[in-house]
Amino acid sequence: MAQSIPSAQALIEEALSLNPDFDVNSLHAQVFIFMVDYRSIYYEASVDSFLSELDLPKELRTKIKRKMLKPVMVGDKEYSNFMEEVSRRVSQAFQPISGNVAELCVERELTKVGLVKGINFTRRQERTDFTVYHPDMHHSKLKHRIEVKNVKIRERATRGLLFDGDSLFGFFDDESEFTEPTVELIDNLCVKTGGYCYMPSATLNKIPHKAKRLRPNVVFAHDMLSFARTGKIT
Repeated sequence: MAQSIPSAQALIEEALSLNPDFDVNSLHAQVFIFMVDYRSIYYEASVDSFLSELDLPKELRTKIKRKMLKPVMVGDKEYSNFMEEVSRRVSQAFQPISGNVAELCVERELTKVGLVKGINFTRRQERTDFTVYHPDMHHSKLKHRIEVKNVKIRERATRGLLFDGDSLFGFFDDESEFTEPTVELIDNLCVKTGGYCYMPSATLNKIPHKAKRLRPNVVFAHDMLSFARTGKIT
């Protein structure tokens, strides 16, 4: 049997064991490196398990293994090996982990500034990823909802701002997604909600279409602390 894929929490803890002072973007990047490594390990273990059941000479098994793990191109898309091209099961297994990793990174940011889960904020309640409260969770009007995305903004991110979030937090790595119409839409939505779109500075600095509601995601937690204390983001 191939070894199981670690949980998002286990990946976070493994990354923090390297450097407990990682900022949110460095932590997310390191976890992604681990995910790629574990994917390779998963594939290799799967191939070893499969070949071990065949009565083949060792040298032949080695050649077959090398071929099975060789990257392949299908059109303009590269797959790590033919198994990935045939079946997306492993990738599908990583999709929920990726989303969970992003949310755990955000949760760590909130707790680092002193916000307490269950008191100052909740996760995956009220149809959104995170909700920050002021001064307590019983005042429904004094809350700020945060939608968390991973590396791609896509249409559903702005749709999340429209229906389920007041701010948007992401690890967006492609500045080309932030076209002038997209930036204008995000800005207009965030003005209405009193929120912001938080992203890595490396991406933010490359966006030619600047807006008042785009901020580095490293200031996110302090903004939420401000909201928890005052009821608004300053």
